[in-house]
Amino acid sequence: MHRLLGPVACITLAGAVFWAQSGHCRCRPWEPCWPSTAQWEAFNESIQGNLVRIRPIASVCHGLEYDAIACANLSNLIVDSGWRASNPSTLQDWVWESGNVAEEACHIMTSPGEQRGSACHQGRLPLYSAVVQSTSDIQSSVRFASDHNLRLVVKNTGHDCAGRSSSPNSFQIHTNLLKSISFHENFVARGSTTCSGPAVTLGAGVMHWEVYAHGVENGYTIVGGECPTVGAVGGFLQGGGVSSIHSFTKGLAVDNVLEYQVVTPNADLVTANEHENQDLYWALKGGGGGTFGIVTQATVRVYPDDPVVVTATMIKTAFANTLFWTEGVRELLRLLQYFNQLHIPGQLVVTGPEKDSIQATLELHFANMTDEAHAMKLLSSELRPLSIHHISTSTSVRVQKRASSELRMKPDIYPPQYGILQGSVLISTAVFQSAEGPTLIARKFSELTVRSNDILFTSNLGGRVSKNIAIDVPLHPAWREAAQLVTFVRAVGPSIEGKLSALENLTSQDIPILYSVDPNAKISYRNLGDPQEQEFQARYWGLDNYARLAAIKAKWDPNGLFITRSGVGSEDWDVEGICRKSRGLIAQALELLKLGPYIY
Repeated sequence: MHRLLGPVACITLAGAVFWAQSGHCRCRPWEPCWPSTAQWEAFNESIQGNLVRIRPIASVCHGLEYDAIACANLSNLIVDSGWRASNPSTLQDWVWESGNVAEEACHIMTSPGEQRGSACHQGRLPLYSAVVQSTSDIQSSVRFASDHNLRLVVKNTGHDCAGRSSSPNSFQIHTNLLKSISFHENFVARGSTTCSGPAVTLGAGVMHWEVYAHGVENGYTIVGGECPTVGAVGGFLQGGGVSSIHSFTKGLAVDNVLEYQVVTPNADLVTANEHENQDLYWALKGGGGGTFGIVTQATVRVYPDDPVVVTATMIKTAFANTLFWTEGVRELLRLLQYFNQLHIPGQLVVTGPEKDSIQATLELHFANMTDEAHAMKLLSSELRPLSIHHISTSTSVRVQKRASSELRMKPDIYPPQYGILQGSVLISTAVFQSAEGPTLIARKFSELTVRSNDILFTSNLGGRVSKNIAIDVPLHPAWREAAQLVTFVRAVGPSIEGKLSALENLTSQDIPILYSVDPNAKISYRNLGDPQEQEFQARYWGLDNYARLAAIKAKWDPNGLFITRSGVGSEDWDVEGICRKSRGLIAQALELLKLGPYIY
C-alpha cells in the first residue's frame, strides 16, 4: 500500500497543477456548463416567476435600449436609497456597479445625445436575480446556484461599500422582500427552556427604518445603524453591527443577537443559537455577511425606548485655518474623552469643506434624561472658548422623549452622482483616554486630505462593548479594548477615473494615516473597511479567530459557494470570486505530499 503513495501523490499534484492552470472557475455564460434557457425557465417557475434578468438601470439611456421617458425618470429614482434597496439591478451607489475600465460601466450622462449614442456595459452587476419571497425560494436558489456552479452573490439592500453584493457574470439572491417583524414579550430560543427577555424576530429584508418605526409603535428600540435603509440582519449584523447612538450603552448588535435561521450552502434550513449549531452561531456574530449561508431571519434583544437629551457643539472656520484641527477638533475630542469618563457617549462628525469653510460637530447623548438645562450646565462647565483661534462655536440642545427619534425613519435622498468609499480604524481606550490622546488624534486627522463631500466621524465604543467581554464573538479581541471607531468616507468623482483615484488615495494615503493613530493595533471594521485591505485576516478578526472561522467555513461551505471580497476563505479566490487561485491549489497538493502516510 505504501509503495503506491509516491505515484498517487504525484498524480494528485499533477492534477492539481493542471486544474490550477486550466482554471477551476465558476461557470460563465459562454461556457457549455451555463444553464440553458429551459433550465432558467424551469427555475423561474420554481420560485413563482420571480427570476429577473438584470440590466444596468442606466441602460434605458443608451443605444437600442433608449427610452426617453424612462431615462428622464431615472434622475428622481437613482437618488432614493429606498428605491435602490428594493431594485435588484442597482446597489446604493454606482461605484461597485461598474468595473475599472470604461467597457465595464453604464453611466447616466449629462448630455442626452451623448449617452444615447454610447454603449451600456453590464459592469459588475449580476446577470440574473432571484427576488425571493420565502425561505423555500432561497433554498431553491441556493440549490440552483450550487448545481450549476454559478458565482453566487447576495443582495439585501446593497449598502456594502466593498462591492460584495455584486460580481461579474454572477447570479444574485435578493432578500429585500422578506419583511416579517415579530415582537416577543419573553423570547425562548430553540432548544432552551430559559427566557431571554423581550426580543424581536426580523426577516432578512427588514431595513433599520422599518424596525425603528415598528419599535416606536411598541415602545422598544434595538442596537442598529444610523442609515435607515441598511438591512437590520444582513451584512450589518453579521459583520458586527456598530451603533453610534446605542453601542456605548447596549453593546454591539452581535452582542444582542439571540438566534439565527440560516439557509446553508447545501440548501438546508437550520437554526443557530447557543443550543444548536453553536459554531455557525458564533461565526455569524461577526464573521461577515454572505459567507456562511443566507440568514432568513434573526432574533435580537430589544430595549426600552427611553428619553435622551442631545447637545450639539459645532465649530466652523475658514478651510485654510490649520488651527481648525489642532485646536478646534482637539477640543471636541477632549470633550468626548471627558464625557466618556462620565459614561456619556457622543459622536464627532467632520464634514468636508464647502465655500472655503470647514466644520465639525460633537453630539453628546445624555441617556435617560429630560433636563436639558442640566445637560447644558455639564457641557458649558467644560467647553473652552475657541474664538481666540478665529473658530466660531455654537451649541444647541434638544430633548427626545424617545431615543429612536434621533434615528431617521424614512429612506435617504442622496445627492446627484452619489458615490463613496470608506475606511475605518479602531482607537484603543489606552490611546484615546491618554493625556495626549486628543492632541495626537487631531494631528493625525489633520494629515488627511479632506475634500468637499468627504466625511470623517467617530462611533463610540467602550462602555457596554468593553463590559461584554464574556460574550464570545469572532471580531478582533481589540474591540473589547477600543474606545472609538473612526470612519473616513471618501466621496468618489462620477467617472471610472474618479473611482480608481479614490481607491488609490484611500489605500495608499488615507488608511495608513488612520492606522498610524494607534500603530500597535491597526485594527479595522470589515463593514467599513478599505475594499483593498490586504491583511484582512489580521485586521478584521485576528489570526486566531480567523483560523477558527476558516475551519467553520470549511465545514459548512467546503466548495466555497459563498465567497465575498476580503471574506473568510476569499484568499483562495480571485478578487471577484470567480476562479480559484492556482497557488492555493498547488499549496493544497503539496500539503497532500506532506500527509503521505494518510493517503491510501
